[in-house]
Amino acid sequence: MKVLFMTNVQEEEKKITKKTIDSSALLVYYFELNDEEKNKALQTADIIVGGRLTDEHLATVKNLKFHQILGTGLNRHKLSFYKENNIMLCNNHSHASIIAEHGFSLLNAASKELDRNDKLLREGNWDYRKFQSVTLFDKKMLFLGYGEIAKQFKKMCEPFNMKYLAIKRNKASTVEDVEFFTVEEKLEAIKQADFIFNSLPGTTKTENFLDQKEFAVMKSSAIIVNVGRGITINAEAMFNALKDKKIKAAAIDVWYNYPQRRGSDEQDPIPCYPSDFPFQELDNIIMSAHRAWNTDFPRRYFLDAVIPNINRFIRGEELKNMVNLDEEY
Repeated sequence: MKVLFMTNVQEEEKKITKKTIDSSALLVYYFELNDEEKNKALQTADIIVGGRLTDEHLATVKNLKFHQILGTGLNRHKLSFYKENNIMLCNNHSHASIIAEHGFSLLNAASKELDRNDKLLREGNWDYRKFQSVTLFDKKMLFLGYGEIAKQFKKMCEPFNMKYLAIKRNKASTVEDVEFFTVEEKLEAIKQADFIFNSLPGTTKTENFLDQKEFAVMKSSAIIVNVGRGITINAEAMFNALKDKKIKAAAIDVWYNYPQRRGSDEQDPIPCYPSDFPFQELDNIIMSAHRAWNTDFPRRYFLDAVIPNINRFIRGEELKNMVNLDEEY
């Protein structure tokens, strides 16, 4: 089978891939081809690894049977195309611990008022009482969704003697130290939470999962961390809750508005604020530019996770992390 890598692969990664991938696989690297070769590779590929298929790509692929993406998010992929053409799509959760780590850092920064206390001292002001820290010990942590990221985040919380709540589609679970709530019971869970950790995917069903009625029942001391998708929290409802001090704080890595191109030398346009609401003017939010994934975490670990899945497909075995195209995750 022809396997087309639509991601930059380093020479060392190529060596590892050749050693671990099924011997029947013919490996092709998209970014090493000229335009004519790229077009032919798209037409003939059985499997594509990485990349986002644009409308132009989708009009070209004729033989595609399986697309293995390297990340978790699906909002940039045209899921209807995969469904209509019976193409299998799998995502990858190998960096769940990295996303969870960033989320945990956001929680600590928000609960300890690090940004505002840093600003005070830069002004020579030693008023350590002005912005008091909130301890993580003995608090109630609510997970919106309980996938791999939430599970990794929970491990980081374990030294703090927290109580754990989680909202998921059904309460069936073998996890004994988490109290589960259905979506229909979410207000009951939200009103108990000291901290809310959101790792929900962006789907039709999760859009505005937190809206005005959810913010209305939150504790005034509640802190929200979002590393899921921006659309899962209604922007206006969150902005007003923060502006009016109805909740204590938020720490957000995923947003509503994105530049067409982003990166220090490539961003267009500049400035590009992350929402139509001026979150940047608030003093009780920590803003992070969708960068949880941007660490020194070795890229080859992504390949280490997906190559076995490619082998499973070639050998006709059951795939891992298969996307449910109806549920959109």
